[in-house]
Amino acid sequence: MRVLTIVGVALVGGVAAVSAQHGHQLEIGGFGTYTRYDPVWGLKWQAGVGGRLGFFLSEYFGLEVDASMANPVDTTGTVATKIARGSASLVLNSGGEHNVLYVLGGYTRSRWGGGTPYLWRNDVHGGIGDRIFFGRHVALRLEGRAFYSLDDLSPGKKPLDFTGSAGLSLYLGGGGGGG
Repeated sequence: MRVLTIVGVALVGGVAAVSAQHGHQLEIGGFGTYTRYDPVWGLKWQAGVGGRLGFFLSEYFGLEVDASMANPVDTTGTVATKIARGSASLVLNSGGEHNVLYVLGGYTRSRWGGGTPYLWRNDVHGGIGDRIFFGRHVALRLEGRAFYSLDDLSPGKKPLDFTGSAGLSLYLGGGGGGG
């Protein structure tokens, strides 16, 4: 409980100190991913790619959608599958003029398989990240995210996958970042 209190106070203090004007900005970005799949899948860790579109509703709240894809190979190295994910998230921002920390959470729909029949998964996700601004309209975005399956796909096991991503984002409209 103490840790949650300290984190809460730090976030509120950080939000109060925000001087950048990001409200009503549109974010467009691309990123690379590296995913650790739950062992239940029998898949090797794999790199992938993705893109995102987001909108700052205010200085502190945003909405975004993103899509990513990867082509992981099983642990024997013989069979590959295609995995595509589409996510919608609520983003809570705090930070400063050149550095905006955030947490996000939302829903993810995943399609596994290169051809029919596909395996469709419903996941919830949560993540934490950082936007490091270079000028007013470009930022490096680093993020860690976990996907928890809502579907019980194996007896008593709901898979948990982890993804790290890094990419560049372009910000349009609004007040811009620091500069």
